[in-house]
Amino acid sequence: MKRYLLPLALCLASTGGYAQTASPLVQNLNFSAAIDATAPVNFDDSSENQLGIRSAELMLYAPVDPTFDALINFAAHNEDGEYHAELHEGYISSSKLIPNLRFKVGMFFLGVGRLNQFHQHDWAFISAPKVQSEFFADEGVHDTGAEATYILPTDHYFDVTVGVTDGYKWHEDDTPERPKAPVHYIRPSTFFNIGDNGGLQIGLNYLGRTDATGLQTQLTGLDLVFKQKEGKFNRWYFQSEIWNQVQNSDLTDRSNKMGAYFYPEYGFNERWFLGLRLDAFTDMSLKYDDGDHRDNLDYAFVPTVTFRNSEFVTWRLAYTHEVNHIALESDQTNRVLELQFIAILGAHPAHAF
Repeated sequence: MKRYLLPLALCLASTGGYAQTASPLVQNLNFSAAIDATAPVNFDDSSENQLGIRSAELMLYAPVDPTFDALINFAAHNEDGEYHAELHEGYISSSKLIPNLRFKVGMFFLGVGRLNQFHQHDWAFISAPKVQSEFFADEGVHDTGAEATYILPTDHYFDVTVGVTDGYKWHEDDTPERPKAPVHYIRPSTFFNIGDNGGLQIGLNYLGRTDATGLQTQLTGLDLVFKQKEGKFNRWYFQSEIWNQVQNSDLTDRSNKMGAYFYPEYGFNERWFLGLRLDAFTDMSLKYDDGDHRDNLDYAFVPTVTFRNSEFVTWRLAYTHEVNHIALESDQTNRVLELQFIAILGAHPAHAF
């Protein structure tokens, strides 16, 4: 990673001087960086107890001309004690070519669900629920392709997001090969005003993919977010996703897994927040040797305290109590206490709702 730092630092250092002679559009070039540090204390596996930088991100974004915008985002993640830098996002986008339509082309996080559209440091909690890590990986799935969102010309707000990506960047593939069918997805969503300061966003999701071996993956899901603001902060916040995954191939048995999480959070003021995440995950295709269904459930309780000193600095403390239950086996328990520190540098782009 060190070989990237000097060229990147020189590029950022020269941005200010260059912008003085550049066009007005280039002068709008924005720089953002994020540090996400975590310190887990695992009561059942002490080998994971290590303070470290979970990820560091550098982002540049700006209008390219009066029609198009562009964004580039490099991220370095800690994997087994080593930091691996990679391009997380790099795309050109526009919302000015066709009325009510915005699109992007390049590499980006797939526009499905809730968590997969946000970087980890923008989540409302520290760790990924199992449904996220199993279906989309801890940090989410990003891929190369095209995505478009169209706002329907109706009295009530509806939009539809569709996307097609090449399917190489899929977290389950250790040796990515050209898939037989690329990733394709659709997410219609809507929004309801609730009271004077409340809003509810609901999205339906479908994603499909067929890998190089012929394994077909189909994901269907529901995501929803509710916010009730008081002044500049959310007095009440609720976020949830429910996903079902079906996999088929000529070489393997049919697999059907389902998971969900529910996260209500209460804001005491602009700085202190208390939330409780409830997770559930089950493999509905797990069977005994004789073919009968075998009951199983992985569930967790994750109370989370957040201290937001400002929009640029956040501290979190969370405790995860996870239980993996499989019929006729002893329950496996995983207990982890986590501390998180997030620092945002520069002009961090705003997220939709």
